Amino acid sequence: MKYLLVLLLVTCYLLLPHPIRAADSTPSADIKSKLEELKKEIASKAAKLKQEVNKKLQNKAYVGLLKTKSDTSITLASNTGPKLISINQDTAFESKVKNRQKISLKGLSEEDYITALGDVDETQVLTAKKVILLPKAKPSTKTYLWGKIISEEAKLATLLGRDQKNTAVSIPKDVKVRVSDFIIATGRYNENDIFEAEFVYVIKQGGILKPKKSASPSASIKASPSLKPATKSTN
Repeated sequence: MKYLLVLLLVTCYLLLPHPIRAADSTPSADIKSKLEELKKEIASKAAKLKQEVNKKLQNKAYVGLLKTKSDTSITLASNTGPKLISINQDTAFESKVKNRQKISLKGLSEEDYITALGDVDETQVLTAKKVILLPKAKPSTKTYLWGKIISEEAKLATLLGRDQKNTAVSIPKDVKVRVSDFIIATGRYNENDIFEAEFVYVIKQGGILKPKKSASPSASIKASPSLKPATKSTN
């Protein structure tokens, strides 16, 4: 009976399926596997970075008044200075102005209020994917500014006022100003916070923001020539 039981147990053991051990992986196989994982990780990070960069570029926009244009470019006057926009055959044009629904580069005029969307390169030139004509807001109350011009380009100047604040000023075509000129300008602020000067007076001999202090009477007395002392007579 014992032998029969032992035989039965041996038979059952032989009939049962046994797991097959996988062959030990070689060092070269492990390195190859790690390299593949590393490549996938790098590719994933690169794709994510490219997506983030493209998203940032797509969100770039310049807004301002059209000052000059050519067949391939537009110059805008913005509250942060002149902006150059590159135009190509793929640039789309759109209008938000009711009486100017169909718009193109030829249809844009000086002082049009536009926004350009696209990619900005390392020189801050925006390659426009779309240019949109926007309606202008009503002009603000007429006022005046005076101060020193610290930069000027394409008839858009930066004026340093007595309050030490900078203001973007659009200079009329018939007025010539230079950096370091002191000016008095009358005009209005537009919807883009640019001061549209209607009249500019350039102060001759370089203006002075603060008046000179007049000499005091005591200073005048001190400055006057003193009397010469009498010379001693010699015998």
